[in-house]
Amino acid sequence: MRKSTPDEHEFLERDEWEAWNALLMLNRLVLQDLDSELREGHGLAVTEFDVLITLFNAPERRLGMSALADRVMLSPAGTTHLVTRLERDGYVRREVDLTDRRKWFTVLTAAGDDVLRAARRTHNEVLRRSILAVTSPADRQTLRELWARLQPRPQHEEP
Repeated sequence: MRKSTPDEHEFLERDEWEAWNALLMLNRLVLQDLDSELREGHGLAVTEFDVLITLFNAPERRLGMSALADRVMLSPAGTTHLVTRLERDGYVRREVDLTDRRKWFTVLTAAGDDVLRAARRTHNEVLRRSILAVTSPADRQTLRELWARLQPRPQHEEP
């Protein structure tokens, strides 16, 4: 890494910059294709698909709003807005948390499961013709290893 001076910027090394930009471009291209095709074929934005699939994979197909926001990497306000739209469309419902009536769960409905099942085919087709078509099994293994390294480590309590 080149060090900055008072009148210079600090620069990444070429391989660092290229790796970072490759990641950004890959993300942008895949998400643009996913969003376009999910909207056209199923009336879902990619963020809406993300909420539905996250709920599908959750225990009892439901999550508290804070947990949902964390998992889909949206702000609490953005998640609330998104859930409101999905609820309006009948894809999710909200249930009060019986242990703390100030909190709510978002629950995947049968209609949400139906639209997710159909949209999942489109999702998988886009991924197969984009990122999966240009990566080898070894490339995908490297991506999985990077993902594992980036996962937050569980915090252990002091004895």
